[in-house]
Amino acid sequence: MDSSDLTLLISAFSVFALCIFLEWVYWRRKGIRKFGGRDSLANYSLVLMQVTAGIFGKAIFIFAALDWFRDRGPRLVPETWWAGLILFLGVDLGYYLFHRASHRSRFLWAIHESHHSSELMNLSVALRQPPLEPLVDWPFFIGLAWIGFSSKAILTMYAFNLAYQFFVHTEIVGKLPGWIEYVFNTPSHHRVHHGTNPEYIDKNYAGVLIIWDRLFGSFEGERAPVRYGVLHPVNSFNPVYVGFHLWIDIIRDVLRTKSWGAKLRMVFAPPGWADEFRRNER
Repeated sequence: MDSSDLTLLISAFSVFALCIFLEWVYWRRKGIRKFGGRDSLANYSLVLMQVTAGIFGKAIFIFAALDWFRDRGPRLVPETWWAGLILFLGVDLGYYLFHRASHRSRFLWAIHESHHSSELMNLSVALRQPPLEPLVDWPFFIGLAWIGFSSKAILTMYAFNLAYQFFVHTEIVGKLPGWIEYVFNTPSHHRVHHGTNPEYIDKNYAGVLIIWDRLFGSFEGERAPVRYGVLHPVNSFNPVYVGFHLWIDIIRDVLRTKSWGAKLRMVFAPPGWADEFRRNER
């Protein structure tokens, strides 16, 4: 991590810390409990674990993958101002596809689930980040590298994309004006994404632009009050358990299953497939 990256990281987390404090003060003055001490500590521990893993993940981005593909690609990206717009849209679409895959493959869900495991919604939950995610998200940006974007440019745009997402983890902001709600991911849209209500499950995967959800059929507007968390509650504030406990379930299911096809599905099929398989075996 060079000095510019460190400065950006410190600046971002300073802003995040201030915003979390102000949100905590807001709810405290209203006498409404929106934060939990142990829950917040788990959030901070998880993001620290992700930043540590991200140092290695960044090496994968730069040296093992993205620049390798860039060096072998056709270099189609023009040196014009609107190349930045292409990069923004490409990173946002790549994030949407990665996020959607993280809900539809048990392997990726075992990594991503920790972000959804809190039953609260506040800005500190935005920091409840999956520790291993920086090691598995880079394949979704290979196309951008192949057409000529450097790994540094992709990583920088991705960092701003993730920074934007911090601010949608709140209940302070209601619905925004219609045109904003139609184009951008907003707190209302992201509350839906964290909901366990049947109509909210696997909806609103957006990073910055909600238009991907509208285009690909995964959009749902916020109507009923949101029940936060996951369908199988974690019931723990231990960050190591929160971040890795689903791997124990996957290993157990693979060892208990005889068919190699079923073993593979236990790992890569949608998260609910294992439960359905066990019910049918009875």
